[in-house]
Amino acid sequence: MKTMKSSLPQYWEHFNLPHGTIENEVTIREGSYQGLLQEALYTSREDFLTIFRHPLVQGTFVDLGCGAGEGCLLYGSLYPGRKSIGLEFAEARLNYGLCFRDKYNLWNVELMVADLLTSTIPEGDTYFLYFPTGAVLDRILSELYRSQKSFRLVVIESHGDLFPRLDLENWLSLKSELPLHSIRHHSLARIYERNQLLRDSVLNIFDLSFQNKYLFIQDHDEVWIGESRGLTWTKDDQFELLVPPRTVFWRNVNKWSDLSELLPLHKLAVELRGEGELEFTGIDFKMSGFIRKIIVHPTFRLEISTGEKVEWEKILTINKGSRLCYASSHSF
Repeated sequence: MKTMKSSLPQYWEHFNLPHGTIENEVTIREGSYQGLLQEALYTSREDFLTIFRHPLVQGTFVDLGCGAGEGCLLYGSLYPGRKSIGLEFAEARLNYGLCFRDKYNLWNVELMVADLLTSTIPEGDTYFLYFPTGAVLDRILSELYRSQKSFRLVVIESHGDLFPRLDLENWLSLKSELPLHSIRHHSLARIYERNQLLRDSVLNIFDLSFQNKYLFIQDHDEVWIGESRGLTWTKDDQFELLVPPRTVFWRNVNKWSDLSELLPLHKLAVELRGEGELEFTGIDFKMSGFIRKIIVHPTFRLEISTGEKVEWEKILTINKGSRLCYASSHSF
């Protein structure tokens, strides 16, 4: 095994991340974490050095959400015979790292713009996670498991719920903990290793958080449709939905379907929920609001953001501004 250099190359004194300038160039969009302080967005150099000295950290190093790529560049500098790969959502952050790599000929370092919800995760021997949550974390874990390759996973706790989430994954074994210099939610980083166990089938739930599935949820005497994308685990079998914003218990989910498998009117209601503010006209009412809940049992009805529940069969028209979205074929 090739050892780490005893000291950093002299050119590292020139790696002075202009965080504020870079963040001003980051596009404000979901997943960019634009505007966070440097200490909240990045792992410190001291902590990276602690991690890289650990004997379990070997081979190709892959930073999933690398920011400007300091970890990958540092690893590549310390281990010229190894490769490092950084994936980052915001191109503006990577530009600084790419310029530094090219200037100092760190050709064992690869930095690429990638959306971790959709991009291929490259093969590596050691993966690094800091700041993943929700659907992004679920998709990373799903892809790593499906790769069927042995690896180590180095994790720094970000919000206080990452370690409990990883502890659910029976195919990951906790191998070591190491102290961190920077103040975080947890004072230790963890190193997991893939074991030979098959993933517990109950964990398939988490694959739904990055897919567009439609959940049929039992709530007392009602069954309503929720959307799986963005589904976030909180504890036990409790999850938070994004659409509609609700706390649900997995034991109350009867089934899930693709959009194409829904009944035509249920499909229409789901599509209309994504339209936002709508105007509803019935034989004896007129109201505005967005669709909150789509209730399919015992009768088909909509819960509007005003709090009112409207039977579908009593709706004459639904409009989005001047655009007619639905017209009933019933005559009253």
